[in-house]
Amino acid sequence: MAEPIKLRYHYLDKLRVFLICVVIFHHTAIAFGASGGWYYKSSVLWKGWNQALMSLVMGIDQSYFMALFFFISALLMPASYERKGVFAFLKDRAIRLGIPLLIYIFFLNPAIVGLVGELKGVAVDWGQLVGHYHTPGPMWFVLTLIVFELLYVGYRTLHPRSKTPTPKDFPSVAKLIVFMLTAGVVAFLIRLEYPVGKSWFGLQFGYFPLYVGMYWAGLIAARQRWLEQISLRKAKVWLAIVVVAIVAFALFCYLNRESGGSDAGGWNRLAFAYAMWEPILCVGISYFLLAVFKHWGNRPNRFFRAQSADSYLAYIVHPFFIVCGTYWV
Repeated sequence: MAEPIKLRYHYLDKLRVFLICVVIFHHTAIAFGASGGWYYKSSVLWKGWNQALMSLVMGIDQSYFMALFFFISALLMPASYERKGVFAFLKDRAIRLGIPLLIYIFFLNPAIVGLVGELKGVAVDWGQLVGHYHTPGPMWFVLTLIVFELLYVGYRTLHPRSKTPTPKDFPSVAKLIVFMLTAGVVAFLIRLEYPVGKSWFGLQFGYFPLYVGMYWAGLIAARQRWLEQISLRKAKVWLAIVVVAIVAFALFCYLNRESGGSDAGGWNRLAFAYAMWEPILCVGISYFLLAVFKHWGNRPNRFFRAQSADSYLAYIVHPFFIVCGTYWV
């Protein structure tokens, strides 16, 4: 059987760099008062309409950026699995994902928590910190990715298949609508028990329907060559849909600001609207970004390839620099 062809999507290097910048911006904005949890909040926080506007921006970011990371990871992962085989693939993932995750959980996370205590002038028991503050922080993504990839390896071990991709048409509008409706309804139901902001070991299950769905979509996209079919013309349509959805949701929230419900979760119209709004933005913005970067960025570029290679390190260490930067600003 012929060896699988190693394809390189040059525009994905640039897109990964862009998404890492969004992650850093997202966490920095939270540190200055936008909605969300973070290690350290600035003493000078946004308030009023500034806070509301930035919280809307955070909601827009949250709808797509981590889900798109999962999509890209799933898109590239099967080719790596085919080239390396089961054991080499698992060894690579243990080194690349597992070891950094353990270092963050047992050393970096306690160190950042201790640093925050020092900055606040609180007496820090470093021994207690190292012994108890074992959570993944932003590395929840890596933890989740490990679980997803182990499930994939288990499935492929039980269901071997041809290594040759089978190009098929990009999903129809009807299939995309079903995907968005399913993700929204499932998220709404999960948030009845796990509202936005509630987590277990750093995992916010209220966002997981889109993470699971986009990872699954990435696996299918890799096999059926969906990225070869995305176009800038359709991307413009999706951008228009996204803009309308953002304006409509902002207006809906304003009109229902005294309804007593919360968009974080619960049996109320704000929570339902938010849960149904996210998949629309996720699909629309993801398609738009993939098409734009493919159209204008699909050429080899040594600088962006190097930045893409370093983006994982930037993801791991960025909390430390945000905490320090927030304190000194």
